[in-house]
Amino acid sequence: MGTARFVPFSAHLSSAPLSSAPLAAGLLAGLLAGLLAGCSDGGAASSSASGDGGMRPVVAVTSGPAELLAAAVLGSTRVERIAPEGASLLTWRPGDASLDAMVSARRVLVLGDEAEPWLQRAGLPPSRTLRLDAAVPESRWIEVGSVTHTHGGGESHTHGGVVAEAWTDPELLRSMAARTRRQLAGAMVESGPVAPAEAPAEAPGEALGARIDAYAAEIGALAEALDGRALIATHHGMEYLCRAAGIRLEVTELELDGDAGPPNDDAVRRLAELAAQEGAHAGILVWPGPLDVAFAEKAQQELGLRSLDFDLGAPLAERDTLTRLTQSAARLRAAIAPE
Repeated sequence: MGTARFVPFSAHLSSAPLSSAPLAAGLLAGLLAGLLAGCSDGGAASSSASGDGGMRPVVAVTSGPAELLAAAVLGSTRVERIAPEGASLLTWRPGDASLDAMVSARRVLVLGDEAEPWLQRAGLPPSRTLRLDAAVPESRWIEVGSVTHTHGGGESHTHGGVVAEAWTDPELLRSMAARTRRQLAGAMVESGPVAPAEAPAEAPGEALGARIDAYAAEIGALAEALDGRALIATHHGMEYLCRAAGIRLEVTELELDGDAGPPNDDAVRRLAELAAQEGAHAGILVWPGPLDVAFAEKAQQELGLRSLDFDLGAPLAERDTLTRLTQSAARLRAAIAPE
């Protein structure tokens, strides 16, 4: 996993020169003293009056999985969205206002550097930043090898590394939920008990656990519908759920991101080879990322592959992550084995 490089919060503040503004100097000193007290906290799950007393009683989130897990513990009114709805985790970067909102929140719940690259330069207070990737054992991460290729005869470049979408594995999602429950339950106690209108309808974790069970059953049914045939996908984000369900996955990273550029040449050749293996796959090209309509039509006409999008639930959206995952798995199963 990547190592975060922390930047002092003072880098995000502006003030008049201290020599000409003693009041501003005093305010800045007070702010920095409060932050240092918060950072001296012994662990992310603990809190103290000196470190957290001035913080807003909310958990700041920037991703769908973090929002899902925080809301399961505290209720939605204590969870504050920082990133815009639909913003890509890989390309979104917080501005000054977003950074200030996170620094002033009692806790920030993030996925980790692999899923949210902006974390490496954000400088969030370590003692108040809870990382979901810490719930995943090192042996459970999936790493894909480096591959060098070109797009339409352009310059070659290389891809590879750790696959970030660990929350799509039901058991890893349970681990993340358990860690979040332990950490937030203690960290938020100073902001007062959760009011009945805000609290989840069931005891913390019960409703979420049942929903994870339903998702696990749905990807299990998907595996049954495939009956040993492979899924062909355009992104490695499907790796964890396929591993969890025992589904064979073939990935052809076309790298079509809506910029009208050509696809990955090697991936196109590999896709044609896979499509020619009649009976070895389900005849569907799964798009965990944005579906490229023009290429989808070409794949249907020339390769006989139907395209279907699959929402992995990464960004914030109107529907929560688990709803999107379960519904996507059900749609894919129905496309493979219509009732």
